Amino acid sequence: TVTAIGDSVMIDITPYLKNTFPDIRIDAQIGRQLSKAIPVVEQLKNEGNLGNHVIIGLGTNGAFTTEQLVSLIKLIGNERKIIFINTRVPRPWESIVNERLKVTVTKYPNVTLVDWYAASAGKKDYFAPDGVHLTNVGAEAYAVLVAKAVNQ
Repeated sequence: TVTAIGDSVMIDITPYLKNTFPDIRIDAQIGRQLSKAIPVVEQLKNEGNLGNHVIIGLGTNGAFTTEQLVSLIKLIGNERKIIFINTRVPRPWESIVNERLKVTVTKYPNVTLVDWYAASAGKKDYFAPDGVHLTNVGAEAYAVLVAKAVNQ
């Protein structure tokens, strides 16, 4: 089973993820920051609804501390495969988010990092005019990368 937790970018890719994983459980909210994922994971875990593959797409709306990231990884648990997606957002925190993810996730064997930042480089057609949200072409490309990571 697959669970995805994210922000408005996750909302953009929801139809594509549902095509690939019909039973996926997606909890996405506009403006969500990584710190707000902790209560979501706690609730899903308590209900027995947290999948054995957990996709986290957060960082579009601001940076987070290494401690928050580690807390989230530990809460999800090492018995699950965790997929984090880095960010491409024309905001000052983009490099902080991507660096923290890169440095932290490599310490956990059950965690994979999807490099959306690299995959979307120079692909203006992937983005809406705000440079943050995705066009259909971008959403499909993003979802394909995520699906590959889940299926590895």
